[in-house]
Amino acid sequence: MKISIIGGTGYVGLITGLGLAVNGHDVICMDGDSRKLNKLNNGELPIFEEGLPKLLKEATDRNKVVFTNNIKTAVRKSDIILIAVGTPEGKNGDTDMSQMILALKLVAGYMNNYKTIVIKSTVPVGTCDMARMIIKDNLNNPMIPFDVVSNPEFLREGNAVSDFLKPDRIVVGVDTPKSEVVMKELYSTFDAPMIITDTRSSEMVKYACNAYLATRLSFINEISEISEKVNADIHAILDVMKLDKRIGSHYLNPGPGFGGPCLSKDLKSLIIFAGKANADLPLLKAVLERNEMQIRNIFDYVMSELKDIGSKKIAVLGLSFKAGTNDTRNSPAIHLLEKLSDTKTRIYVYDPVVKNLEEPLHTRVAFSTSIMDTIMDADCLIIMTEWPEFKELELEIVYASMKTPFIIDTRNIFSPSKAYQLGFRYKGIGFAGSIFDNTGVALKNII
Repeated sequence: MKISIIGGTGYVGLITGLGLAVNGHDVICMDGDSRKLNKLNNGELPIFEEGLPKLLKEATDRNKVVFTNNIKTAVRKSDIILIAVGTPEGKNGDTDMSQMILALKLVAGYMNNYKTIVIKSTVPVGTCDMARMIIKDNLNNPMIPFDVVSNPEFLREGNAVSDFLKPDRIVVGVDTPKSEVVMKELYSTFDAPMIITDTRSSEMVKYACNAYLATRLSFINEISEISEKVNADIHAILDVMKLDKRIGSHYLNPGPGFGGPCLSKDLKSLIIFAGKANADLPLLKAVLERNEMQIRNIFDYVMSELKDIGSKKIAVLGLSFKAGTNDTRNSPAIHLLEKLSDTKTRIYVYDPVVKNLEEPLHTRVAFSTSIMDTIMDADCLIIMTEWPEFKELELEIVYASMKTPFIIDTRNIFSPSKAYQLGFRYKGIGFAGSIFDNTGVALKNII
């Protein structure tokens, strides 16, 4: 099939375009970002994602993908037009639909025959209905037929290529039999159940999934705080919880709070458009509030433990919001650095793939060239991202390198007992230091 992706160099658009290309479709990735287009046309990627270089090479070697800024060509040469433009958080927490509205108007203006317009971006419920009106109002020929379809993405950064090529489900919201046939053909080579529903239910699915995942993360962080207060060990608690088939093991790792471009943004959007529909969501509001507390708690702990803060060196390992990606959008590490940079501490940072930050934060921190350069003579080491190379650190070497052996491990990648045995002041998420004696052995009957 002939497909165009509007927003085709963005995270969702690029992975979707390349994924469809290697499945045999002829794909045009259209975007207005000339810098990204130039990179892709030179075989370079604008984002870091495992498996993406191989996907790009396969698609280009088979001549199945074209990168262009010509929207007229993209629209007229395609049967299916996927819109994957950004829908960022607006000033009041609602969804900024300006890119979506512009894309719909431009697509409508160049349509020359029947098109299936597929909304891939995460958008508020009712967007497909709005899209039909926008397209209808901007057609040069009002007799041109079209359908609007909802097809939400479920890509996890760091696992996005695998998620697209081997999805656990494909959700399609359609309102006509013709568009259903088109979408079934589009995904005919994928081995996954396809859930066909109406457009509004399909639009709501993505918000429901993200809201539930965010709720689990805030829940386990809250349980972790309770555990710290009563001298319980979150690791032992999780070992039991994850064996309960009703609960499972996913999204139950305590940490610095959820980040990235989706969960927080989608929660805020859901709360706002639910309010417009006269639905109150106190639970999800509390989920957001709990997440914001997490970084405040970590920052307050650093400030309370470090004396003479102005003379201290703080080492931060990890800038991306999770391992496997270079995405720092809404990253807990960035939120913590913003708070720390307002103090007089010297902040040294290292991340295996993130080498730049937006100003003014970039000039407020020092980028180290290696993990050990970051740690050397530090008064406090803070682990913010669970990169594999951080997990492989030998604590004996870390201890010998630091000026003050003090670790705040927000990802719980180290063994608390080993850290205590070596002489570290160690703070993880979900257990108190007082459950160990000074040899690192767990104490009994402490309550």
